[in-house]
Amino acid sequence: MIRTFFYNNRLTLAIAFAALVVLPLLASLVVSSDATSAATPTAKTVSGVAYPLNYKQDFTRYDTVQRPDGTIRDVYINSVGLNAIRSYHVLPFGTVIVIEAYNALKNAAGNFVTDAKGHYVKGDAMPMIHVREKRADWTDEDFTSSARNGGWNYGSFYTATGAIYHESLNACFLCHNTAPEDFSYSTEQMDDYARTGEPDYFMCPTTGRTACE
Repeated sequence: MIRTFFYNNRLTLAIAFAALVVLPLLASLVVSSDATSAATPTAKTVSGVAYPLNYKQDFTRYDTVQRPDGTIRDVYINSVGLNAIRSYHVLPFGTVIVIEAYNALKNAAGNFVTDAKGHYVKGDAMPMIHVREKRADWTDEDFTSSARNGGWNYGSFYTATGAIYHESLNACFLCHNTAPEDFSYSTEQMDDYARTGEPDYFMCPTTGRTACE
């Protein structure tokens, strides 16, 4: 009888300890996990094209384009495309290219600030990135335009969050339809990077989002 009494009391104390200490700790871990996942942006898709998470770390910047209107564009390519350019001078399915843009910094007089090489100094970043992706398995539902560029498709995303940046992608198709090689304007700059390991700096004579050749 006495043993049973002490055993039951120990069991009761153990259960009480779990209720008071262990369960709240587990609950805090669940809340912490949910908060962490909520704060981490996930890849969004638009027209079948996915926002490339960590592209600054995982992709290679091979080109910077400067325009006379003060636009600076950094162009990145994934390892699939870069390795193929190095070996075969082609852009295979699985290639992803990212373009991020900046406004050139201006001085007090309103003139663009340049460095020792005559390159514009970056000011504010534009809020979105543009993504080109080449695949063989697109469906009609993946496209927001009736235009086509072979295996290429396009998407626009807010840089900070990966949320879809809503704009017409038809202009992307129409512009790249006139590109000299595989609907791309910068294969020459890709070749230069593959040869030298240094990003190109290209002075584009046109303004806005018009083609550079």
